[in-house]
Amino acid sequence: MAQEAKTNFPWRGATFAALTLGLFFLALYFYDNFRLRLGIGLLGITFTIPMIWVILAAREAEYDDSPLRNFVPRMTIWLVLGSVILGTMQWNVDRPIAAMEAGFAAFYLVAAVVTIRILKGRPKRPQLTALSGGNLERPRQRRRAR
Repeated sequence: MAQEAKTNFPWRGATFAALTLGLFFLALYFYDNFRLRLGIGLLGITFTIPMIWVILAAREAEYDDSPLRNFVPRMTIWLVLGSVILGTMQWNVDRPIAAMEAGFAAFYLVAAVVTIRILKGRPKRPQLTALSGGNLERPRQRRRAR
């Protein structure tokens, strides 16, 4: 089999970062020009891009103790909290926006659960043992009586 040529440039990161920034500024533009539903919808879609990115990163993780295991719950909490706050603030103003934000919050939660389940399916990192084949136990030292 022929070896695939690996490039050092992170194409996925550059693509997703550019897409996220472009959608974010487009959302701000529409929101600023009084197209509220479109602006807030694009903002929610903007934050779904990193969640998709995290799922793809979890699929490429070799072991279950990836740094994503700690990062995903934190990011999910902030995204869901932001969607819930925005949804509750728009509840009496525009109910479709509140429903849209509830949908985005549900997507963020599902993406986080999928990511954690993917990471749980990865093998555990091998434990290091001594060259003799067994784990070495350190002898306990007595404490001095004072």
